[in-house]
Amino acid sequence: MSSKYSTLQQLADTLPVPPLSALDDADYRVLWHDFEDRKQAIEDTLKTVRITAGAFLDEHMDRIARLAEFEWSEAADSHLKALLEQAGFDAGSELAVRSSANIEDGNQHSFAGIFSTHLSVQGLPALKAAVLDVWRSGVSRQAILERLRASMLETPVEMTVIVQRMVKARFAGVAFSHDPLSGEAVTLIETVASLGEAMVSGVERGMSARVSDQQLLGCDPALEPHKALLLEVATLAANASAALGLPADIEWAADEQKLWLLQARPVTSLREARSLKPVLEWAELYIASDEALMDFRPLPAFAQYFRSKRRPLALFAQTHGVSAGQALLVKANRQGLVEPAMSQVLLDRLNTDQVVLDFSDQVRQQILERGALLERLLELSDERVVCFVAREFLKGETGLITQACDDGSTTCEWSSEGLLAINRGIAGTQRARLVAHDPTGPADALQLHSITHAAGELLGSVQLEWVRAGQQLHLIDFSPLSTFVQVEDSTEIRLISPGYADGPVVVVTAGRQLEELSISATVSINSIPTSSSLGAELEELERQLRAHDGQAIVVSPRPYAALAALLPFARGFVFEQASMLCHLSILLREHGIPAVESEALYQQGLAGQRITFSQSPKALPHAVNEVRELQ
Repeated sequence: MSSKYSTLQQLADTLPVPPLSALDDADYRVLWHDFEDRKQAIEDTLKTVRITAGAFLDEHMDRIARLAEFEWSEAADSHLKALLEQAGFDAGSELAVRSSANIEDGNQHSFAGIFSTHLSVQGLPALKAAVLDVWRSGVSRQAILERLRASMLETPVEMTVIVQRMVKARFAGVAFSHDPLSGEAVTLIETVASLGEAMVSGVERGMSARVSDQQLLGCDPALEPHKALLLEVATLAANASAALGLPADIEWAADEQKLWLLQARPVTSLREARSLKPVLEWAELYIASDEALMDFRPLPAFAQYFRSKRRPLALFAQTHGVSAGQALLVKANRQGLVEPAMSQVLLDRLNTDQVVLDFSDQVRQQILERGALLERLLELSDERVVCFVAREFLKGETGLITQACDDGSTTCEWSSEGLLAINRGIAGTQRARLVAHDPTGPADALQLHSITHAAGELLGSVQLEWVRAGQQLHLIDFSPLSTFVQVEDSTEIRLISPGYADGPVVVVTAGRQLEELSISATVSINSIPTSSSLGAELEELERQLRAHDGQAIVVSPRPYAALAALLPFARGFVFEQASMLCHLSILLREHGIPAVESEALYQQGLAGQRITFSQSPKALPHAVNEVRELQ
């Protein structure tokens, strides 16, 4: 049972808590078909949300919602009837059905108002509907977003459902044993002349009172005839605080007979002041001066990374007459974002149909329609002022990557699947060598060539990343390099990283999860991730490689970026199709791990046969020296 339910049981020994019972996983296994399998699948999906930093949040939330559509078993009715009888309830009892999640009412995050409550529940059909809804609220969209904010995605999904006798309240409300803003030992009471849930949920405005040392310091005029009740509520809040050992936030109800304690939790807001003033400011992250960003500091780590890396590129692009895209550094809270005039000006500053949102370390690289950005920000934000980044996202007709070569030419790869797909190793690409002053080449091929070499003079050994949209080139990003490639073709094999490799094979199976991991911000060219940080699939591949003492060859349909976690354990890599300039290919060359693209070797690996290859630039046929049309 969860701590909230256990706390209520403990408080019931000394405080007036209505009779209650609860359901947990042992009950759900009886009530619902396939409960354990579905729950495990939900937890696995939540882990994927964390690993991918929420990049595919909507897709994963839809999957979780489908998994939580439980089907009732044949034994459900009899099981619930037995539970009610054991708790002293009969078929006509009026009940309150409440949540008691394992992540609820913690010392740092209360999750107050996130989970469902059902009041005045009567009859078995209504009870079944309430129990299911309360459990599902634990994995609702709102709950998952709150888990993201609290960095608690991997906490197991545990939802105890409390079934409690309904209190016919003449007054109900909440009370804080201490002022939640100042911490002063003054009891704050809010009440309505109805069910307290109406006030807690915001449906009704509550009347307030302040009590200290059993003295009424002030209250709404309508509460003055009820001074005795207010003092009794203050005593109840103080007793709950003493039992919890912390300032307490309680929910209470008074019927015709007595005052009841419905819930009690630590006052987490004592630890975190929040601003009610609307805040919404922004600056251009790449080109704004350091002075212009003073009000935004300290910047989130991802924002500082974007600025330190892409500011030189943006200024370089300006001098060469190409667009570099725009990124806005935004400081805001919910109150600022709900101001229509302010938020519309923000949206108008972004000029692409899609944007990339980096909201926090837990929510990165979400690609959204520009019109959906504000809705997502309102989901993620609250009264706290936070800094985040909104970047223009341009897929265009073609993504391209260029790299200057020692012989004065330029290696270029491109794909209609987009720049992100090339970088992350999930796209099929074409490649060519570009040379200067070739009148037969397309105009932007010569532009790519000249700007790529100019970038090398300014930024050092780099490869440039581009998007072509509407016949116009846009310079998006660059990656520092310590190795170069040569465009060299063979009818059977293409070199990705030179060297000799011989060994048994470990086969990678293509799948959506591997693509998601590779696309997400969790995997970076700047470091090699651990397989444990990327989930069970990569951990299993590492286990297989370790079983061969680092002498096995990884066989994969594409050079997925997530496979970087396997570099320390592999003798070599064979791909069915591969980009030479994607992130994994760069890392393979920089770490001296042999790799090739070969349909024949790939099929040999799928058959479980041992693979041997030895490739170097000199061993391959002549290079392709002409400029080819960049489709």
